[in-house]
Amino acid sequence: MPGFNHTTENMKTKTLLGFFLLSVMAFCVSACQDDAEIILFSGSELVDETGTCTNTVSSTVLYLNGWEAENIGIANGKGGYSAQSSDETIVTATVIDNRLWLSSHGKKGKVTVTVTDKDGNYVTLPVTVSYGVLTFMCVDQPEFQVSRPSEDMLSLDSESELQEKVNVAMAPYSFINKGDICILRPDDVYHLSEEGTGGKFIYKTEDEQILVEGTYQIEWASLGGKQKKAFVFTYIDKNNVEQQHTFFNFSPYLGTQSSTRERGPITTAWLEEVSDSPYLEGVLPADRTVVYWVDTMISSLSAEDL
Repeated sequence: MPGFNHTTENMKTKTLLGFFLLSVMAFCVSACQDDAEIILFSGSELVDETGTCTNTVSSTVLYLNGWEAENIGIANGKGGYSAQSSDETIVTATVIDNRLWLSSHGKKGKVTVTVTDKDGNYVTLPVTVSYGVLTFMCVDQPEFQVSRPSEDMLSLDSESELQEKVNVAMAPYSFINKGDICILRPDDVYHLSEEGTGGKFIYKTEDEQILVEGTYQIEWASLGGKQKKAFVFTYIDKNNVEQQHTFFNFSPYLGTQSSTRERGPITTAWLEEVSDSPYLEGVLPADRTVVYWVDTMISSLSAEDL
């Protein structure tokens, strides 16, 4: 990890470019055959280029913690369309004005929707109904970094002797390790980062061993004397004691991008201020701050496993 010589806002060149260019629907785009009888497409009208339909839909996802209904365009075919779901307890399907309307009913599962025209031509659409989740994998072993408050929030400290003392003192502290995974299930996938919003989280090892389960909430908290939005994770540890970790996400902050088509996976840093740790008593000068730095790879919004 490079030495601290920048402010917290630009500590690393890794950014969350396009993270919240997340898909509102999980579309699988497929080539459009010239002789296709029925075509399903996203948006208000079919984008039909030479031999290709760029907005065709071959499958979709309805999120139970977000958009639980969808409508998809129908093109080609002979008109007089009708639709049938393979399991109407999970998804119902109707056709109105050449649009396929899908509605979920609070139940996870997979169905196949069949759209048929008046001549019996048909096309099938796989539909998954589940909760939308975001998955973070820790790509490097987290590190402790000594810094000092400044006008730009934090400036990285270059005193190697103090840094080494902090590393030794904080050796017993461990919350996240390289390869570990954190899965967030927001209460609303389209309001992921507004103050007061939150959801559930699962923290587990790379081999799927669950370490911690709990909830998280978006709150304002102080980092280096500056107020920033933070993810406050709360859980009950193995000793039946409530624990909290407050992580700041950089950069840019989650939710600053629009929610359109997915761009991912991407990398971003998470920081937790641990200056008040009892391990640092008598070690850390009053004008210094210690942050716990975690680099993660973030996968785009996806459906929770059924």
